[in-house]
Amino acid sequence: MRDRHSVICILAIALVVTLAPERAEAQFPRERPPGPKRVDLSGSGGLLLSTDWSDLVLLGSTSPVGGTVEQILVRDLVVDPGPVYDASLTYWEGRYGFRAHGGFGRSCLAVGRSCGDLAALAEGTGSVKIKSYRYDIGAAIGLLHYKPDRWAWPYVFVGLGGVTYDLDRTVGPPLTFIERSVAPNGQTVVVRDNPAPLLIAVDELGVETRLALNFGVGTDFKIPLGPASLGLRLELSDHVHDSPVNLQVTNLDSFRDASQLRFGAVHNLRASAGVVLQLGR
Repeated sequence: MRDRHSVICILAIALVVTLAPERAEAQFPRERPPGPKRVDLSGSGGLLLSTDWSDLVLLGSTSPVGGTVEQILVRDLVVDPGPVYDASLTYWEGRYGFRAHGGFGRSCLAVGRSCGDLAALAEGTGSVKIKSYRYDIGAAIGLLHYKPDRWAWPYVFVGLGGVTYDLDRTVGPPLTFIERSVAPNGQTVVVRDNPAPLLIAVDELGVETRLALNFGVGTDFKIPLGPASLGLRLELSDHVHDSPVNLQVTNLDSFRDASQLRFGAVHNLRASAGVVLQLGR
């Protein structure tokens, strides 16, 4: 009888030991492998639209004699919309990828959206041509689980890099000096309202580089070609950086440090279409 109970106990223990890993695996399934490894190369062209580098601001002081306002008008400065060309390389494992991107654009520097209004900007005639270079590295994430037979592949991406602007000649910020009577209901922003003299330090614009954050969304429409695929790529993105315009204002009658006039973030909105080649399935 004891031998029978011993045999039953041994069989029960063996059964538990055999089934335990299966139950554990069912309760805690293994993580999915990252997925097929592949590389895609793309080239595209599109339109780049930038926001203002500077806003319409009045710097000035009120004279105690006659109420005359001595003002300096800072006009809005912006890169005019123009064509842009981009290339990117992405290494994928399943839904997740590492992305390197670079782009180039040509345009002109505009005041009030007019490239010809440059009397206060530079010596000479004609518009100020500008070349822009954008570059970044970062991550890409597919919005769907990857399958080789998918014909549409939507994704989002984010990267850190820079934007470099190369002007064909050095220019200063768009400053206009004004002296007039006080307007009773003037819609102005007065930075200094005392009669003390102001010293304005201007950083001229030439070759300007700014740290930038790039983020966006895209979709690939692919046609399988054996071990590779060829398709159409559509992307919308934004490069965000601080303004290249640098103005410092100092009150000569005080011992305070110079205060910098900040114009906020500049957005470079890009819409592009191009060709993508994927190597690997």
